[in-house]
Amino acid sequence: MPDRSSMQRRSLLGSLGAALGAGLAGCSSVNTTGDSQESLTLPSVVTTGDLPEGQVELVDEGTVTLLNFFATWCKPCVDEMPHFRRLREAYDAETLHMVSITPEVDEELIEEFWSEHEGTWPVVNDPALAATDRWNANSYPTNLLFDRNGEQVTEGGHGLRVRDFEGLQSRIEPLVEDSS
Repeated sequence: MPDRSSMQRRSLLGSLGAALGAGLAGCSSVNTTGDSQESLTLPSVVTTGDLPEGQVELVDEGTVTLLNFFATWCKPCVDEMPHFRRLREAYDAETLHMVSITPEVDEELIEEFWSEHEGTWPVVNDPALAATDRWNANSYPTNLLFDRNGEQVTEGGHGLRVRDFEGLQSRIEPLVEDSS
């Protein structure tokens, strides 16, 4: 369990990272009105175990994809972590491509969060808000689901309203079955 000063540091650094990301958003060269089908990759933060190094493709065409926009200071984001671990256990990476995305820039803080909450899928950082802007993921958490053709199938494009394993699985399973 982190001590109080560690939690205060995490909160401060998370807020600073998000503020920096928001400030950089105006300087971003991302074309948010262009083709949203163009591939987007972001740098992997945690590269231990089976987690990838280098750039991670966010929407992996040919595979059902779940994007999770989160922040380390976000309580509902923490609450979702066990449900995402169960999804990773239920579906291998070739069946369900999962990526968590944060605007935070403190990689040590992200790595600590990932370790503390036992993240087992790729986590990337997006300080320039390229992915956030592309998919209008302006609140935390925001979870977006894409079919194997890379088409977003989330309720009106605003994110999944379900936040538990059963609800997530009920949305994912029909897409996985369609890709069999």
